[in-house]
Amino acid sequence: MSASTGSTGGGATAGGRTGGGSGARVALAWTLVGVPLAYGLVETLVRASRLFTG
Repeated sequence: MSASTGSTGGGATAGGRTGGGSGARVALAWTLVGVPLAYGLVETLVRASRLFTG
C-alpha cells in the first residue's frame, strides 16, 4: 500500500472535477432531461388553461 494514495477515488482531481469533457456530458445530460421536461411543462400549462377557461 502506498502512502500517496488519495481518498478522492474515481479519477477525480484535487478540485473535485473529472477531466476529459465532463462539462459536455453534463450539458448533454441536462439537455436530455430538460427538453422533455420543458415540453411537459408547456403542455400541462396549455391544457390547464383550457380546463379553467372553458
